[in-house]
Order: sequence, then structure tokens, then C-alpha cells
Amino acid sequence: MKRRKLKQAIVAGIMAGAVLLAPLTASADWQKSGNTYTYHEQNGKVAKGRQYRYLPKIEQQKAWYLTQDGQLLTGVQKWQGTYWFFNQDGSLHTQRDYVQSQWGDWYMIGANGQVLSGVQQWMGSYYYFDPVTYLKLDHQDYVKSQWGDWYMVGADGKLMTGLVGWQGQKYYFDPSTYLKVTNTDVTVGGTTYHADTNGVLTPKQAGRSYGGDYSKYQPSLYNNTGQDQFGITQMGGSQNGYIYDQSTYTSHINQGQQRGWRMHQYIWDQTGSNQYQTQQMLNYFLSKIKTPYGSIVALDYEAGASGNIEANTDNILLGMRMIKQAGFTPMLYSYKPYLLAHVDLDRINAEFPNSLWDAGYQSGLSVWPDYNAFPALSNTAIWQYSDYGGQQDLNVDLTGITHNGYK
Repeated sequence: MKRRKLKQAIVAGIMAGAVLLAPLTASADWQKSGNTYTYHEQNGKVAKGRQYRYLPKIEQQKAWYLTQDGQLLTGVQKWQGTYWFFNQDGSLHTQRDYVQSQWGDWYMIGANGQVLSGVQQWMGSYYYFDPVTYLKLDHQDYVKSQWGDWYMVGADGKLMTGLVGWQGQKYYFDPSTYLKVTNTDVTVGGTTYHADTNGVLTPKQAGRSYGGDYSKYQPSLYNNTGQDQFGITQMGGSQNGYIYDQSTYTSHINQGQQRGWRMHQYIWDQTGSNQYQTQQMLNYFLSKIKTPYGSIVALDYEAGASGNIEANTDNILLGMRMIKQAGFTPMLYSYKPYLLAHVDLDRINAEFPNSLWDAGYQSGLSVWPDYNAFPALSNTAIWQYSDYGGQQDLNVDLTGITHNGYK
């Protein structure tokens, strides 16, 4: 009996010793399986649930890691009610960046690693990220920012400025603040609008103004209406490839500026459908303009057209694009029958709306326009209504376009 009890005591002692020695051989560490790391505690088990803990680095020292049941988490992950982005090594992404998630979608990340929403600045622009999905907006919408202001967002997710169409109305968003303007007037492309309390734009009737156009046949400027406010003088032109200057151009500009008039210019454009001649002509004249940027440079297209309407139109559009690119307001001058016979006006008006300067003379010598004689050509911005018995041409600005460059 004593021997049996002793044997049992020895066995019990060995077992007890084994229990005491087991913890000394286990250690807390990361274990890799495939491409996944899992952190095992000192007892060999994993911590259940999602935890953000200060653990040994996978390679050295220590760092903060987010784990789920011990497994290292990367990419976009939720923690404490919001979302964060972790790099492939498990470290928190701590720089402002636009990154791709583990499922392919792109997100905006702040400098603290948090996934951002609302209006955010990125690469010199502002974008809007949906507060629910955190994705960049992919359709036009009027949205409320995280600080309470409202912005118009385009289909590319970028905040919009300038003239914007929305739900059948037009609005204007300030290029500096990106906010909708209200209770004020704005001028866009030569058209003045009034923005009401809701920001809805309504075109205002532009105050009509009067002025003459001049060439070498009028050495001095006139003021036949007594109320002239602008003048348009010839710079020169191109005739069958020959480029010439108009000797009175500089003196006309000086005279008009001394009177406080808004001075502009036109160029005789007898290049037909020859785009090479048009390029030569404008390369020559656009560097010699003496009026402010934004002022009018009109192409006087009333002779030399080819029999190909589309080729003529291509040539005119080339010239108007060059004028616009140089920083001026392009216009096309002619008279209605000639334009209808030689130019595709639909194409001109589509690219350059309200850019026609149309000649159509009324009878008699009145210095004031008789609108019963208006040639009724759509998109006419300036009407040359009389040549005043051959003395000089009289014009009325119908849209306010002669204010361009002088606002």
C-alpha cells in the first residue's frame, strides 16, 4: 500500500513539473501563412475580435497594428466608427493621398490615415467624396459640404465654377469661393445676367450703345448720333495673299481713346478658303493690336469667297479661333445675302454664339436705327444700320459686346 501511494505521488509530481515548465517554452510572435501574418500570444493563442495594438514589428522593434482575431489587416479597414487605410506592411498610411483599396475602389486619405469624405483638396483642385460611400462623386449634383456650404459638383467629382446649367436653370459659381452667387449681376461671354435670391440667372437687356466704323476714307472720327461710345477701325487686311496696313489705324485709336470711346478693330479678310493666307494675315496683325485684351477683332468677310461653303467656313473658324487664342473677342462682319450664300452660319454660331456684325442698311439719313429694317439674322451682336449717305457707317451694339476689354 505504501509503495502504491509513493508511485502515485511520483507520477503526480512529474505531471506537475510538466505543467510548470510549459509556459517557459512558448513566446509571443508573428507567424506567416501564405501572404497572411497572424499574431500569437504568449500562450500560443490569438486575441479574439478587432484590436489596435502596439505589437512587435514584423521585422524589428514595435509598431501599431490593426488585427482581427490576431490576423494582420491592411487596406481600408473600419475602426472605432470610421475608416482608415493601412499599408501592405500593416502600418498606418500617414500622408494625404488618393489610394486604391483592396477591392479596387479609390479613396481620399488624410494625413492621419483616415478615409475622408465631403469637400477635399487634391492636386490643385477641390473634389467631393460621398459621406456614405466615401467614393468620389461620379455625377453632377448640388451638395452640402462638411462645414455647411453648398457646392456644385461635376460628373468628374470636381467642384464647378462659372456659368453652370442645373435642372433647367442657369447659375453662376464664384471662381474664388466656389459658392453660388445671389442677388447680384454677373457678365459671362459678353452677356450680363441677374442672379436672384436663389441664384437663378436671368439675362438682362443690355443698354444699347452707338458707334461708327472707320477706314482710311475717314481720317477723323465722327459722332453723328452725338452719343457715340465706341469705334471700330480697320487695321489693314489681306487681299489674294497680299497683306497691307491701314495708315489711319493708329491715329483712329488715339482719337477714340482721347474721347473715352471703347475702341476696337477689324481686318479685311479676302482669303476665301485659303487657311494658309489667313494664318499669315493674323500672325502679322495680332501682334500689332493697340486696344486692350478682350476687345474686338473682327474679320471683314465680304469678298473673295470660294464656291465651297464648308471650306470657307473652315477658314473663317480658323481665323476666329486664332483671335480668341490671342486673347481677343472674335467677330465676323459681312452682310446677310453674302453670308447665306457662302458661309455655314450654324457652325459659326455654334462655336462663337452672338459674334456676328451684320450690315443691312435702312433708307434715309437718320442717325438712329430703324428696327423695321433689321436684317433679322440670328446671333447678330452689332448691326451696321446705315452708311449715312456714304460718309461713314453707323452701328448699334445690341448685346453689350463692345464693352469687352473695357469692363
